[in-house]
Parts: sequence; structure tokens; C-alpha cells
Amino acid sequence: MTPVIDSAVAEFQSTPDPARLWQGAGGSNTCVVGLTRTARAVDEATAGGAGQPPTERIAYIDMARGLFLVLMASTHAMTLAGISATSGLGRWGLPRGWASTGLTMLCGFMIATLCRRVVDRAQIRARVVRRAKQLLVVMFASNVVMVTVRHLVSLETKPLFTLAWWWQFLVLGTEWSISGILLPIALFLLISPALIRMRDACRSRLHDVVVATAVTLFTGSAWSVRAFAGDSLLRHHVLDVMFGSGLGGFPIVPIVTSGALGFFVGTLWQPVRDRLDARTCLAIGVFFIAAGELAGAAPAIVCPMLTRTVVDLSHFLIIVTLALVLTQWRASQRALGFVSALGSCSLLTFLLHRIFEQMLNLGLKPLDVPREVVYAVCVSGGVFGSVGVILLRRRFAGWNRALCAVYL
Repeated sequence: MTPVIDSAVAEFQSTPDPARLWQGAGGSNTCVVGLTRTARAVDEATAGGAGQPPTERIAYIDMARGLFLVLMASTHAMTLAGISATSGLGRWGLPRGWASTGLTMLCGFMIATLCRRVVDRAQIRARVVRRAKQLLVVMFASNVVMVTVRHLVSLETKPLFTLAWWWQFLVLGTEWSISGILLPIALFLLISPALIRMRDACRSRLHDVVVATAVTLFTGSAWSVRAFAGDSLLRHHVLDVMFGSGLGGFPIVPIVTSGALGFFVGTLWQPVRDRLDARTCLAIGVFFIAAGELAGAAPAIVCPMLTRTVVDLSHFLIIVTLALVLTQWRASQRALGFVSALGSCSLLTFLLHRIFEQMLNLGLKPLDVPREVVYAVCVSGGVFGSVGVILLRRRFAGWNRALCAVYL
């Protein structure tokens, strides 16, 4: 990350007063990537930080993460409600398929942003490795709970009392919930110091573009393996976990490469952010539309590569740009402060919204209500139930300490 530290200070803006109810959980470190820190932690980690004004969380990063989490909650609610992609709500509702890849790319994006602020690479490496270990613990523990509850609810408890099932569970050979996505994110954090060293070796903007292009091609290739290999991956469990079905439906290697793509987008983002105006927003909007049209018109053989690189990148840029605009628009601070709150506690939100949505869906099943109603109740309960828990943690220090103790 070559931009000087002073050029990055503008990204660490204080949260506007109208949003103080939501922004900056006092002392908590709960994001999925665990890298957006409070002012004190950032200042302690910043070489030559003396004399710099106190800073807080990066508002637009929290907003972007919160927007992706809302999309994730919407996607899960649609699945629970049985909303098909061809229905009116499926076509014109909140988009599906943006959240998982977007959050992983945002993880890499945040590390690139942190590199512009923190000179000491050893401290960055210590942070990301520590957070990766925490994510692995949360991944395993939450998956045990979610899978166990799923079996209890469906009254299929026999596998839970067999040693063979648990052994397969430990070696990634049996069913996993969506907590499986935390594994590739943790692995990306572990390799991110190597990406930082690679980026630091770049001596010009041309080098940045060349490396980013190479990472983009590698990302597209990783996502294309499943399309080319087809069912043959199912005959090789390790390859299927790495490139195919993955854990909980999330292939490990492709998601790791998406994180690397987000990192290199972050290295090129600062000039765009500095010049963000109506013309830049329009250009990003045009890129978003053109990416969708290009993927739709491309031959089937290259469609997976375009979808998981160009199209995913367009989704990511739209969300990040929207988040930046919303955080600079004073009128949105009160109305959408809850979205930033979700983003500031994203790992907690990731776990909680699933619990709330599953409980509401089970409660509505006997009532035979329309699918659209089930969707609305589930997504509202998942989002605002999580917001309620976040507000409670900010009100009660003991509850906050308990959540922090389990890395939430």
C-alpha cells in the first residue's frame, strides 16, 4: 500500500452526532474481519500517530458491511419462505447472491484500507492472524449448534449419537451450515500478510494494475473449476470441498480468491474515493449495468469467470459507493443508522439473524400464511432482532463483555 499515511486519515472520519446512538460499539470488536477498530486501537497501532486527531470507525465501511448483511438476511428469508427466483418478489425484490462474496471482498478491501493507515506490517499481521483463529473457533462452535438444532427440530437425532458422524463432521466430511463460509474467510486472513508483502513490492501504479489483473484472472479461474469439472468433483471429496460444494455450499478456494480480489480493489480505491462525485457515481452505475449485460451475452464457457469477477466486482462497487454516499448524506444518518450498527457487529449479526429467521419461520408454518408474508416477517425479525441485541450490548457492559469473550 504505497499512499502515505496522511492521505488515508480522511477515511477515518468521526461519526456524525445524529448517528451516535448506532455507531461505534464501545470497545467491541465484532466485525467479520475484525479489522475496523476504535480510535484508541488504531492510534496505538499507528507509527508516528502522535499529534493526530482521535479517529473512530470508518463509517462507510460499517455501512457497506451492514448493507451486505441486510441482503444476506433477505436471501435467507426468501429461501425459508420458498420464494422462487421467477416470482415477482424474486425478480424485483432485494438481490440474491451478493452478500457472501461481497462480505469476503469487503474483508480484503478493509485490510487494504488498514494498510494505508498502519505502517507497522507486523502489527497488521498479528491482528489478522488473531482474528483468523477467532473465526475458526466461532465457525466450528456455531456450526455444531446450528446443525444440532436442525437435527433436533427435524427429529432426526440418531446421527448425533454416533461416533462416525462426529468424526466425519470434524474432518469436513459431513453436513455443514452456512457457518462454513467463515473457514475461507479465516484462511484468507491467514494469507493476507503475503498479499500485503506482494503489494508493498509494487513500485508503480502500473504494477498495481498488472497484479490486480492477474488476481482477477486467478479468481475467475478458481470459480470456473466447478463449471468445467461438473459432477466429477463429487468423486473427490477434497476437491469438492475446495472448488465445488464446499462447506455449507461455499467453496473454499474461490472465496479466498474473492477476498484477494477485494484486497487489490482496496489498493486502487483511494483515488476513486477522493474524486467521488456525480460523474464517478454515474461511471460505476454504467459499469454495473454493462457487467450484467456482458455476462448475459457471453458464451457459456466464459460466463462463470465473468460472473464471479466482473459482475461480482460491479455489485461490490455499487454497495461501497452507495454506503459512501449514504454516510455523507446527513438526512440518512438517523433513518439508516441501524444498518451501520449491523455492520459494526457483523459477526454477531451473521449468527443472530439466522436464529431469529428460523424461529419465526417455524412459528409461521402452522398458520399457512402467504409466502410473501413469511418473507417480510422473517427478514424484519432477522434484521431488527439483531439490532435489538446490539442495542442491549451497548447498554449493558456485562452483556457486552460476555459477547466479547466469545469473539462476538
